[in-house]
Amino acid sequence: MKRIAWILIAASAGFSQAPSIDDIMGRVAANQAKSVEARKQFVYRQQELVAMHQSNGKMTCEQRREYTVTPMADGIERRLVNPPGTNGELRRCNVDLSGGSGENLSVTTGSEGDSFSTSLGKTKDGVPRGLFPLTAEEQQVYEYKLAGTEMHAGRKVYRVTFRPNQQKDASGNQGYWKGEALIDAEEFQPVQVNTDLTIGIPLPVRILLGTSVHGIGFTVSYRRLADGVWFPSGFGGEFSVRALFFFKQVVAINVTNSDFRHTDVNSTLTFDGK
Repeated sequence: MKRIAWILIAASAGFSQAPSIDDIMGRVAANQAKSVEARKQFVYRQQELVAMHQSNGKMTCEQRREYTVTPMADGIERRLVNPPGTNGELRRCNVDLSGGSGENLSVTTGSEGDSFSTSLGKTKDGVPRGLFPLTAEEQQVYEYKLAGTEMHAGRKVYRVTFRPNQQKDASGNQGYWKGEALIDAEEFQPVQVNTDLTIGIPLPVRILLGTSVHGIGFTVSYRRLADGVWFPSGFGGEFSVRALFFFKQVVAINVTNSDFRHTDVNSTLTFDGK
């Protein structure tokens, strides 16, 4: 009987073992493509905040926008609900997160441009994809490791770390980010992803603009709306910028998605957005 009990315990331990990192990330990549299609079923509200302040805490500029986001065949359409206000003496912010892998960034003040808003509008779900390497294409230039298994918000998750593998994909792109991701152990969907830039802003840009950027990092959190449907609910980051060799600023970005409404049925899915 003892022998049978040990066999059952060993079998149970085997079933509880985490899959390999290749299996985990392979399933995540497959689900990313499915998620893009599933998210087309939802209309939602997007609140966007871009703020800049000096190292002494004095606010330089602040820009708030709210959109109604509607899925389209090739991405999303954002309808501006409230135009950005002037908020007294504060000037408009312009933040550009351009580049296929999110490697380029420029920040200016006193500009009527809205590069950051425009970049969000060109994504498929309102979050800059290049910042969080989860798709099959993006995974080609990263190395992933399983750091452990834990519980998060009542669900079992895998903690996965990643960093550039020093390789280039077919288009010549390479990885720029390091970080970690929490992956839902049942549905193999990202729950939270944190990234930090592994290199500085490219030297030609620093020389041209006199800009030194430090502490570039971003976080995206996901919420489970239905079986197999996970949606980016929050995206944000904060970093310091030294421009024109003397002008140091701290930039904060925060985007919140909420009030999800299914496009096919007369129902609403909501969450508190915290």
